[in-house]
Amino acid sequence: MLFVFGCKQQPEAIPDSRKNDYALYDSKGKMHRFSRYNNKKGIVLFVQGNGCPIVRNALTDFHAIVAAYQEDFQFFMINSNIQDDAAEITEEANAFKFQVPVLVDNAQLLADELDITITAEAIVLHPTSRAVLYRGPLNNRIDYETQKNKATATYLSDALTAIQNGETAVSHQEVTRGCTVTRLSKLQDEDSLTYSDDIGPILASNCVQCHRDGGRAPWSMDDYQTITGWSAMIKEVLLSKRMPPWKANKMIGDFQDDFSLPDSSARKIIAWIDNGMPPGNGSDVLQELKFPKQTWQKGEPDKVVYLEKEVIPATKLLPYQYQTFDLELTEDKWLKGVEIIPGNPKLLHHIVLLNRGAYEKSPITDRELRIWSDNYIALGAGANQATFFPEGTGVKLKKGTKLTVQLHYTPIGVEATDETKIGFYFHDQAPEKWFYPLATTNVNFEIPAHTDNVRLVATDTISQAIHIHYLMPHMHYRGKEINMKVIKPSGEVIPLVSVPDFSIDWQWLYKLKEPVYAPKGSVIFVEGIFDNTVQNPLNPDASKDIYFGIQSYDEMLTGFFSYTLAD
Repeated sequence: MLFVFGCKQQPEAIPDSRKNDYALYDSKGKMHRFSRYNNKKGIVLFVQGNGCPIVRNALTDFHAIVAAYQEDFQFFMINSNIQDDAAEITEEANAFKFQVPVLVDNAQLLADELDITITAEAIVLHPTSRAVLYRGPLNNRIDYETQKNKATATYLSDALTAIQNGETAVSHQEVTRGCTVTRLSKLQDEDSLTYSDDIGPILASNCVQCHRDGGRAPWSMDDYQTITGWSAMIKEVLLSKRMPPWKANKMIGDFQDDFSLPDSSARKIIAWIDNGMPPGNGSDVLQELKFPKQTWQKGEPDKVVYLEKEVIPATKLLPYQYQTFDLELTEDKWLKGVEIIPGNPKLLHHIVLLNRGAYEKSPITDRELRIWSDNYIALGAGANQATFFPEGTGVKLKKGTKLTVQLHYTPIGVEATDETKIGFYFHDQAPEKWFYPLATTNVNFEIPAHTDNVRLVATDTISQAIHIHYLMPHMHYRGKEINMKVIKPSGEVIPLVSVPDFSIDWQWLYKLKEPVYAPKGSVIFVEGIFDNTVQNPLNPDASKDIYFGIQSYDEMLTGFFSYTLAD
């Protein structure tokens, strides 16, 4: 099934330093990174606050400006009120029929950068530098507790017209009328934040699993001196939400091993950096961290398989590599878990372990199974990856089973090698339930060249009730957003996972803390949004029409999930 809501884009990439590349979620959970809109003449932010009468009364004027200038400018509202959460903002948006997304900034990361102090202010940013081109009111129609029928000064429209004509816009910040935005910087004693008491523990909990010796990150968070040296980059990637790379929307699903960083913690780190990075009087928590060498997390496996050495060039867009090996099983075995230890975690981006001959027929769907997706056992990404199945479940491996691994490598600037090993853990006796895989996939689609917001859908209708445990939404370089959900026969929709800022470089196996029940007749629904334009910085070639294929320069829409039968 193919739905295209796209428009042609210019084929030339636009130079963008990515400095001040702010990124925020809107009230509906969609991600907006400002550099994606650098093909516009400007980015317009209208400061919104729930309950503010001036904002509400200005909406007609604002929407008229949007309609007149939306071809050349990207419009958003932004809510930096500490008292308004995403659900409340969505309520306000629905009640007053907002026509543009509302960016949620209640940790005031962007309010600090742009010094937002009042609602009903318009701020126009340069499309590539994100410098302020204009700030002030929409017009002079509304004042405190009064309004005119018609404005006699059209400040924002005049500014946008000037920008269109390559002229300098005139700001009128001093005459803005609105509701005061209470600033966290005035309420919190952020000057007291120190590395030893506040910042080191945040980094240890959220960042060091990758930023350590032997981790997949390019540099290690070893001590205070290292953090101060990287501080400017740390601030940059936090404001752009490039780090940490946990991509699931926090409003949907509750997952094990969640290492996402709350905006409140990002605010602490940025405030500490801006305040001169005081070290504090305590010990250096990063120096005290101890990491075991590459040993097995669950003890010695019952069987270890050493993959053949892979030689990876210094730089290149690489196709997936494949290896097949015999487990040398002399009898049927029940697998309870797998651990994958990359020889070089900086090289090995992710790995898929497949049992191509496992299932000829699925217990919950009548469609033909795809050996490269429906028969997976484990999906690994990052450094040491242990995939253990839920208690009382297992995967049956028949005598003589041969397994295949799909390996995705990313070059690191020098030629290097990888020798990954895989540990297998078996049950002593058959478990209570079989742990099944399935991959809801769309293989028949076209993503035309130079098109954005191409929507694809994949579905499976299940013939038995199941419990869903693990999820991995998957696309390639043109992937922009992906969502998985269950649609019950009653029509009720249960969201499973949403990745509004999809990146092929950061894909995770999302393990639900509590399994989701899907009754017989439910539809497993996967939706993908694709960007095949030069605005997508990961796109290998925006001039090509793209079709299904297993290599990363092709495209996929797959929702991997693992389940048990409910009966």
